[in-house]
Amino acid sequence: MTKRNNTKKARIGDVIEIITPAGLGYVQYTHETTPKLGELVRVLPGLYESRPTDFVELARQRELYFVFYFMHSSLRAGWAEVVSNQPIPQWAKTPPMMRHEAASDGLGRVIRWRILSAASQLTPDVLIRTPLLTELTPEQEKLSIRLIRPHKAMIRELARGWTPERAAVLRLQDFMENAAQRASQVPEKKLSDEPMKHFLYFPEEANAREVSERLQSRGFSVEVSKGAGAENWCVLATKAPPTTGEQMDELRDVMEGLAAQFGGDYDGWEAATDSLAPKSSELGRAVN
Repeated sequence: MTKRNNTKKARIGDVIEIITPAGLGYVQYTHETTPKLGELVRVLPGLYESRPTDFVELARQRELYFVFYFMHSSLRAGWAEVVSNQPIPQWAKTPPMMRHEAASDGLGRVIRWRILSAASQLTPDVLIRTPLLTELTPEQEKLSIRLIRPHKAMIRELARGWTPERAAVLRLQDFMENAAQRASQVPEKKLSDEPMKHFLYFPEEANAREVSERLQSRGFSVEVSKGAGAENWCVLATKAPPTTGEQMDELRDVMEGLAAQFGGDYDGWEAATDSLAPKSSELGRAVN
């Protein structure tokens, strides 16, 4: 990842430049949130070969969508850069209503939604009070999806033109590509099927149960129990390890995102060292 030189602290209204393989993308910082959610930004339209000269006009455009982005950490690491500060458009000053994925099927397709404000905290009371929807109206389908994106995920989705309207198609495409990749592997070269264990901790049982459902829909075997000291609820998710370093990175992003989204912590993974793909030592803890 290209590193940038950042010395200023980001402010509401800042326009952030993100380098992607398809061009320069831009987001605008609109609302401060909790550290575990990152920062709420509006994704501005277009990818550019070179830096635009008119950020006033760019910031006036209707955003493609809102998303939670680990902006401050990305700026501190030098992966992104503040290039302008512009007024937040009137329509974007109020935290937007967003779609929240409540359950998905075996192909990763969302089958139940909640509609919540981006300012809502996902406490057990809020989740219980918010109705579950199995079908969305045309207006609801245009809403931003409540997602938390680390920088690497932000680069990927900007580069491939992700939008809420394309989310279901791209998610199914990813599922099918991963399935085809697994099916095409030569048996002699397959890594060990020794399962990898992931540990997530949540103060609230309801949030732990919600994350458990999400992980089960992704093919994990999941156990929920009281953690050590009986202070938190432990979600133990078990599945065969990914086969490439890139898949390991994506899996870590999923675990960290789920933990942050539901007010918990991802405490890493355990697996036999001979079951891990190259570069896996960067991502967690291996147990011989």
